[in-house]
Amino acid sequence: MISNGFSNLPLGFGLGLVMDDRARQNYESLSEAEKEEIILRCKDAKSKDEVDKILNSISTPGDITGLLQEKSMG
Repeated sequence: MISNGFSNLPLGFGLGLVMDDRARQNYESLSEAEKEEIILRCKDAKSKDEVDKILNSISTPGDITGLLQEKSMG
């Protein structure tokens, strides 16, 4: 079952979370600020490949930290 919080996600990102249980669980464990950062990155993505990279980062333990730090450095 999809939580109601997923209804405001970019479509490709939301579908990716539905299809990847690990990414969904990791996303749900993020703080609200981290979730907002991920959502903004997905909205700014120029291609499906960029969204897929974000999903892969969320799905892989430890990669999400690097993804979030990458944005704050740039």
